[in-house]
Amino acid sequence: MQTMIEDQFQKCVLAAPDHILVATDLTDLEYLVPHAIAQARACGAQVTFIHAISPGRVARADSKAFSYRAVSSIDPAKVVRDARLTLLGVERQVEADGITCEMRVRHGNASEVIRRELSHTGATRLIVGTHGRGEFGHLTLGPVTHQLLTSIDIPVFVAGPHTHGTSGQATPRRLLHPVSLMGDYQDSVQLALNVAQTCRAELTLLHVIHPDILDGMNPERILEWAGNALRALAPSPDDLVPRVNTLVTCGEVAEEILKTAKQIHADWIVLGAEGGYRAWPFHECGAYRVLAASACPVLTCPNVQHYEIDGPEKRHFASVTELHQQDSIADQRSRRFARIS
Repeated sequence: MQTMIEDQFQKCVLAAPDHILVATDLTDLEYLVPHAIAQARACGAQVTFIHAISPGRVARADSKAFSYRAVSSIDPAKVVRDARLTLLGVERQVEADGITCEMRVRHGNASEVIRRELSHTGATRLIVGTHGRGEFGHLTLGPVTHQLLTSIDIPVFVAGPHTHGTSGQATPRRLLHPVSLMGDYQDSVQLALNVAQTCRAELTLLHVIHPDILDGMNPERILEWAGNALRALAPSPDDLVPRVNTLVTCGEVAEEILKTAKQIHADWIVLGAEGGYRAWPFHECGAYRVLAASACPVLTCPNVQHYEIDGPEKRHFASVTELHQQDSIADQRSRRFARIS
């Protein structure tokens, strides 16, 4: 019983974080800040903005943001000062919404700086942007995002190069979760359900059948099996999770995910680890194509079994377990989300 409650609490922590880290290169603040504010407000979380100044690089300010170039004549101290001033303005903007906010400027490799900051803050969600402005990641996912997606075990919210950045995406009402029906898909489905509950959003569970699977088999039987499997994952009407839809399609996986997201006007795609974003080589997997081409942000969900509660959350969980060992998992989830409503 205790293990089941612990697993459920882990999913709640990942779906409704207490601390969110936002990694920025300072060119993406315009569209990252609204997401950070909306998600922090929905979860009752605090926010930390982190900016890494890579070795051998300096920055100069233009009219809207910072672009990077190797120009030795620019004072490195001014680079740090300008970055801090920019983030100070963001900090004031976020705190004006009643959200606790901090900003950090660090020297070092971006992915290493971000991982250290995740460890230091204990953040359980990372927000990154890859719109491809300036010389970084032009219409593609940059190397820093690659490294983070395949190496950290917390949800990563990715605003890709084609993300429109509408207000609806900051406060999502429709989520799409592709389900592989293989591997640890139940964990990612439960996490998607918890995210939907946190956002008070409608969730669509999608399973895509590749045409090759239907060759030489009974297509109707396969479609019926997949539909039944998806419906079995949906909660009962008495649960607190908003409406859950199920959909089975046939085609190339990445294309069907993108097409369905457009058809249902999805504000976010919630992508599970079993969907392949940890595959190698990463740029060849279907998840990469979804992340790079999606018109809406993507929240990647790790394998919950890899995540360990630590610090204040672990102490809180220990007290919850001791006091409520006989409670059902559904009741545990209800109390968690009632607290952040």
